[in-house]
Amino acid sequence: MDTQLAINAGLFVQYVATQWNVGSSTNNLDGCAVVDPSGSPVIPGRNYKVMKTLYACDMATDINPTRPGTEGWKTMGIVAANEIDATDVFVAIRGTLTVWEWLQDAKFLLRPFGRVAGAGLTEDGFTDMYYSMSFSASNCDGDFIKDLTALFPSGANVTVAANTTFVPTLYTLASPRVGDLTFSQVFNHVVRDAYRVANRLDVVPKVPPPLMYFHVGDETELIPGADLKFDLGCEHHLTSYFNMLGALSGQQAKYSIQADCLKGSAAMPATNPSAL
Repeated sequence: MDTQLAINAGLFVQYVATQWNVGSSTNNLDGCAVVDPSGSPVIPGRNYKVMKTLYACDMATDINPTRPGTEGWKTMGIVAANEIDATDVFVAIRGTLTVWEWLQDAKFLLRPFGRVAGAGLTEDGFTDMYYSMSFSASNCDGDFIKDLTALFPSGANVTVAANTTFVPTLYTLASPRVGDLTFSQVFNHVVRDAYRVANRLDVVPKVPPPLMYFHVGDETELIPGADLKFDLGCEHHLTSYFNMLGALSGQQAKYSIQADCLKGSAAMPATNPSAL
């Protein structure tokens, strides 16, 4: 696994999560520059712009089953291309913004994954969300992959921070198990360049339960440093992952742990805008 590419993929996810928390949760990011909070490109020396905003309309949870009706569409991801190289494309899809809600909402029921023949079973909540994704904030057609692939020029190098049915390079950070053994085997056969990054002390990659559910991709296990506070939210936090990945490549000082996740700091806030 290329450690810097894993960090780069995470930086795009962080951009989506940050934008989701600015103003409306249905932000249309089309045409926006992909930048960090200081206004600098998320990857130094490369300027990316959002080609398409990706929405999802199924935000129902066991805690709040009427959420889709009351809150509607949410910005879930982006498709971004390098301004000087249209074949350099990132697809980034954010994950949970509060680990507490994610864990409280877990039911972990399996259902068939109908987008690929013979692909086995996947967790029902993840699958419902995936099926609801669209480039339109008013059309829950559940088949955005056709529109997605139509955006890319021939020979595009696509880096994806979520699962798709075409053949990308995939990086996931802090991902839970997603499906049964059949799904895992089919996925790993189709997506050969799939890399999964997991903190040893992060609880999210350890669920749903094994034997029923399996991970996808080639695992890189991270070990927290002495400065990271032992806390469910902090172990799952994107900045903690960046810091641990930086340690693998001698760049740990470049990726600081968020202040409230440093050992000895106050409790983690309930809403975590940079979580996966």
